Amino acid sequence: MQKNTRQETYKIVKTQPSKRQGELNFSINSGVFICSECEKEFEKPWLLKRHLKVHHISNQMATNTVLDEPKQAELIVENTIPDANAFDYSSDEDDSSSIGDEEDNIVDEENDIVNNFFDIEMNSNPVFNAFSDMFSSAAAADEVSMTDDDSEIPEEVFETIGTVNDPTSCYPFRDLQTMILFAFIDGDNDMISQQMLKKILLAMNLIIKIQQETPIGRTFKLPRLDALLNYQARKKSKMPVFPSQRISVPGSNGNAFAHINLPSDHLRFLMANPKKSKLISSMPDCTPNQSICLEQGEKWRTHHLFQQPMHTVNGIDVWFGNIIYLKTNDCSIRFLIELFHMTNKNIFAREYLVRAISIVCYGVEVAVTDLRVEQISHVDTTPVERDHYYSISSSLTKLSPAHDFLLFGVHPMKKPMPLSVLPGNVDRDAVFYKVRIVSIILFTDDTSGNRSKQYNPFESWLMRCTALPFKDRNSIANIQFLSTIPKKDGANGMSLLPAIVDDFKKLEKGVKMFSAEDNEYVLVVVPILWIEADMPCHSELCRLLGPATTFPCRRCYIELRHAKDFVKNLSYFCECHERRTQEHYVLANSSPGRDTEIPNAPKIGMNMPANEISFRDRSTGRLLELQSFDPEKDTPVEILRTILLGVAKYMVIDLVKVVLKNDTATIARLSEFLTDYTRSTGLSRKFTQNLRHSGSFLGRDFKVLLQILSVILITEFSGNHELDLVIPCFVELGQLCSLVFVRQVTSDFDNYIIRVNNAVKRLIRALFDYNKGTKNELHKAYCTKPKVHYLTHLKEDIIRFGPALNYETEKGEQFNKHIREHLFHTNCQNTSRDVCLKFAKQVALQHVIDGGSWINSSGNREKSGTGIERFIKDNNESLFYYTFFGGSRELKDNNDTGDIEDDTIQNNSFGAFVFKDDPISRPRIGLVSGSVVKFLSIVPCTDNDRNNNYAKAVMTGEHSDVANMNLVCKLDLHIFRNPFYIVNLSKFGSYWFIFNNILFDE
Repeated sequence: MQKNTRQETYKIVKTQPSKRQGELNFSINSGVFICSECEKEFEKPWLLKRHLKVHHISNQMATNTVLDEPKQAELIVENTIPDANAFDYSSDEDDSSSIGDEEDNIVDEENDIVNNFFDIEMNSNPVFNAFSDMFSSAAAADEVSMTDDDSEIPEEVFETIGTVNDPTSCYPFRDLQTMILFAFIDGDNDMISQQMLKKILLAMNLIIKIQQETPIGRTFKLPRLDALLNYQARKKSKMPVFPSQRISVPGSNGNAFAHINLPSDHLRFLMANPKKSKLISSMPDCTPNQSICLEQGEKWRTHHLFQQPMHTVNGIDVWFGNIIYLKTNDCSIRFLIELFHMTNKNIFAREYLVRAISIVCYGVEVAVTDLRVEQISHVDTTPVERDHYYSISSSLTKLSPAHDFLLFGVHPMKKPMPLSVLPGNVDRDAVFYKVRIVSIILFTDDTSGNRSKQYNPFESWLMRCTALPFKDRNSIANIQFLSTIPKKDGANGMSLLPAIVDDFKKLEKGVKMFSAEDNEYVLVVVPILWIEADMPCHSELCRLLGPATTFPCRRCYIELRHAKDFVKNLSYFCECHERRTQEHYVLANSSPGRDTEIPNAPKIGMNMPANEISFRDRSTGRLLELQSFDPEKDTPVEILRTILLGVAKYMVIDLVKVVLKNDTATIARLSEFLTDYTRSTGLSRKFTQNLRHSGSFLGRDFKVLLQILSVILITEFSGNHELDLVIPCFVELGQLCSLVFVRQVTSDFDNYIIRVNNAVKRLIRALFDYNKGTKNELHKAYCTKPKVHYLTHLKEDIIRFGPALNYETEKGEQFNKHIREHLFHTNCQNTSRDVCLKFAKQVALQHVIDGGSWINSSGNREKSGTGIERFIKDNNESLFYYTFFGGSRELKDNNDTGDIEDDTIQNNSFGAFVFKDDPISRPRIGLVSGSVVKFLSIVPCTDNDRNNNYAKAVMTGEHSDVANMNLVCKLDLHIFRNPFYIVNLSKFGSYWFIFNNILFDE
């Protein structure tokens, strides 16, 4: 339908009286719109029409008299006022209705029914006028004007509404606003969620409050709808715009186009955000024998791109290669700086002692020393000469390569500031950009653009900043959307890799960005810590054939086949195999046909072409150009897919549909115990599914089931011979899950790694014994499954990155629902652009609300006004952020790790407690009973207890007031066998907590 672009303005002047009541006479002229009945003046024609219907015609309708059809027809006013925006130029017929859908210029006489939604005189209500103008201006603003005119609401508006809002006249509604909201929610088939309604009501309350507080003499304004929806295209808009990029991607039908929000652009906003700038950068943490943050992982501590080359001490930038003096009276003691790191929450400089051998000869100790930065006094600016410096080990020797590079090399992150930004009194040869290391996690996954989740596939990329704490890192507010692309015509998520890699190549070298924390431009270096994905996507990233091939592992060259003649001993499935190294990936990528021979693959002394050991084409080879990414090591084992939707799913289906296939009585009895367990206060989630539907269980279902199934099988079904072989598998699986589903390991990390590795081997042994011992023909061998094999590499990832819960993909997959919702609301013509634009607007708005700064059209840096922050703080800041910025749709934590955050102590719940006045005391198990905690002690464990992964506790008769205790870990002791309470060590986090705190004799 052709859109109207005419700009005539039509107005009405008073004419001769009409011949019949309700007839509207007019002439086109300059003036106002005047009612022929009461001579009231109106600024707009549709206000006049509404006034006529309500006050001069619908007075008869206000009574309960039912009009017959002929008489009612005579009362209809045919408005003959021409409205330029109401014409349909694709038709010869003129429809003079002035109210319609202006976005599409579709006009229908039936739209006049909208005029009867209000029982009050709205034609003189500026609130209604302003809101109506706002929502009717979108199309007109697109076609006519690029300005941001506002609708005005005088302060007496709300008093006018109040005079007619008499509760006695609104029956059965409480008042008119209730009637309007009922009509808004249930008036037609337009759907609105409860959360969206909450947002609307809060927005209305805040806007009304602002209007009421508007000083006399100032005008209260509402923006046009177009100024809200399309501000990024408006010349006069002052809002910052996130620059989504249009890129070309290869496809089967030639190049296609997609849009991407580049990581570098996200980081520019994050660095300029005062609330996030200081949180997203960090340095290595070398605290020994613990893993409470990602900075303590092996990669962060050892990879050169993660090392902090400078730190500001007492206002002085101390750099890699500087020789410094300490705050001592001994001027002969100097140190050569290598890097900076954290230990036990303190910042240290890693240094080499510099000794004075003679007046002009100096020796640098080989042994490294860590000193707190507070001990640094100043930097020695005396020029160094190569001939005057030596290395000292057992004797004086020529400078070692490491010492030589420190003294005379140029660090790649040490970049001088340009002369234009330096004050005149500053030594221009000694001023460099500060360096901030901002490590990133990438996540990629597929989702569906259909509500059925079965068709119309899309693949997307997300990123997160790794320096954030675990909870913040997995918050929806800190997940940055990069791009989504429909999987069709040869294009998919991997097609976006060239643009992502090109951006990260620049970021690895360092990009200058404004830092709100430093209030100046700094050099931001951004390495990738890991890429998170499910197993098929990881195989695609590494360009391997996938899990179904003969050599499925991206880490090693283990051969796995499902044929019955594929018989191996237990050690084959538990031992290490020849590594598939980064050098092998580079070699395989060096030839288009992947026919390069790989040395010592798949075994030592053998050489095989890459395409015979599962290497595919080179479409993802660009990843090998990044310094921070190693496809062998930086695609960590994902426990949601390998354990929950892997081993756990295999075993539960085996239990229900193989072992107990015809034993309905046992399944019913097992279901009863699972139902009884819903009364347990030790788990935050309950298992409510039917076991017979185990094939369709989700990850969150298995998370609950695995925590309770083994203890039920051991305590209630240990005499069932049908289950003798399968119960050990669930016991070992429960212990492994209890170990790996933890957020952090505060102490004894080396022992934790050993226990995880041993738990994996015991699980594989139990599966192997089950495979050998079962006679059931329906049973399938599980040791040859790739997901089982990947568990043998879990130890490597925990050492390199930390506990496995850090790289579980559940949060990223939960974020898919937001991508899908955005896809639903596009016209499916340019989905990549539309979804990128929506997320880009969210980033820009959050940045403004947080008080971030940006570069305006004049090239100057500006930030949001102080009134925004003041208003939010004065009007329930937490509710504001919760309602408007995703707090109400926070990603769900289904892990139930036992960590204590903001949870209150529930009655009849078990946990480990410490006394408030002695927080370092040994924890004690207790039962909350009213206002007291009743203590239990664990009895000495038997071999049977240890083998079955539980302990027994009895009441001691001691107790203490709840007010005197702190809960440190939730425990599950739901099962009671007089006089023992069974401590369920399969509950996530319980096994390691119990062992590490020595609550029973291991």
